[in-house]
Amino acid sequence: MAAAPAGSAASVDVGSSSETLLAALAIPPAPGFSAPGARVEHLLASRDGLLSELLTEALKLPEGVAQLLLRFGAVHTCRVPPALSQALLADMIEEHAAELLGRRAAALKRAGNSSQARTPQRVAADAVVPQHSYIRAHLHPKRFPACYAVEWRERVVADHPDFCVVSKPAGVPAAPTVDNLVESAPACAAQALGRPAPLLVTHRLDQCTEGLLVLGKNRKFVAAFNELVQRGNGSAGRKRGSGGGDGGGSSGGGSAAGGGSAAAAAAAPAPAPAAAGAAAAAAWPPPGPPPLRKFYRAATSSPPPLGLLRHHLSTERRQLGLPSFTVAHEQPVEGSLPAELLVLDVRPISLGEHAAQLWGAQAGAAAHECTIELLTGRTHQIRAQLSAAGCPLLGDSLYQPLASAELRQRLFAGLHARSDDALAEGGRLLEEPTAGIGLQACRLEVADPCMGGTAAEPAVFEAATPWWRADAA
Repeated sequence: MAAAPAGSAASVDVGSSSETLLAALAIPPAPGFSAPGARVEHLLASRDGLLSELLTEALKLPEGVAQLLLRFGAVHTCRVPPALSQALLADMIEEHAAELLGRRAAALKRAGNSSQARTPQRVAADAVVPQHSYIRAHLHPKRFPACYAVEWRERVVADHPDFCVVSKPAGVPAAPTVDNLVESAPACAAQALGRPAPLLVTHRLDQCTEGLLVLGKNRKFVAAFNELVQRGNGSAGRKRGSGGGDGGGSSGGGSAAGGGSAAAAAAAPAPAPAAAGAAAAAAWPPPGPPPLRKFYRAATSSPPPLGLLRHHLSTERRQLGLPSFTVAHEQPVEGSLPAELLVLDVRPISLGEHAAQLWGAQAGAAAHECTIELLTGRTHQIRAQLSAAGCPLLGDSLYQPLASAELRQRLFAGLHARSDDALAEGGRLLEEPTAGIGLQACRLEVADPCMGGTAAEPAVFEAATPWWRADAA
């Protein structure tokens, strides 16, 4: 852990006014609230004591703020402070460095050198921590006000003793962030169901994506669901790759949008991978229904082609100043992963007032909505593949610029963007959206007893009308 704790807890000055702190921690946030920049403080416990008392004393916090930080899950602690790098020690006054090293040595002697003692853990309720413990406080948590705009009990699609299926609204994270436990789908769903602790994460949906999210109520179910995901999903029974919330691939044919049959597209078997050989091809697809099938609705300004889309994805690419993104290639490149999805149908729709306003269109504006079956599970797969096919999702400021094959390849090669590149609103070339985009995880089919399904009769879970339609409730 690179961050260094402050040398003396009493010397830490929070540098934020009481009004700023209270506004940053208000539940719910005030209308029009604009979050201040992230602020993280690192300190060592000056004595044995309650976390709330130590934080209030060290950071000179207003009364009640420490309890709010704990409620958010914005405080992390461990008994042994992180080791300081030689470069950091070299920049310190010698006496200061010696003091910190002495405190760490005392903590190691008291707590031991186990991983548990050295790994910061979130503390969501007040507790006593020993002297010299490391404490990290996120004073300005990232906020997700969209979680207050819905009635979560109405978003519960299924409530089972072992799991819950909830339709997550766009703008809410599928898992707690490092500084905010309460404004996440697991916490909001648990509160709606009257459970004292957040539910357990089993898989991910991007924050900007709406739709079905499976949450566990016990570790046994989470293990069973994870094993189910690893066994495969999709109409071709392909093994899922590791990765994230949404799926993706290059244009693989199919008739022009607006024609064709969803049933015919769904029934068409996907071709066996070329490398599998003749024997594998003869046995493709595997017999029996897949254990897990995921379906999405996607809203775009232009219609994608019906049928199979196949690409090769370089996931989680990073370039200075840009959010992480996935690059879709028509042909394999070193390190890329194959990605496939099936566009089952495409139809025209009218956008609702909120979606039109958010996306800079007129209320009732025409758009296209397609139904997709995800055959592999790659990070940002659907977003990247539809963008590469020339029909990026509405509202997706990260992948709309990546509809340009030239830009995708330049970013993949690590080249800086030219000044004439189309910029996302806000002046950045690529911008991860925080509000909703045109993507909904709309249907799950589970042919496994862990969620009440069988091969003969899969359990089916469906989301309501997507939020962007004019006919949405």
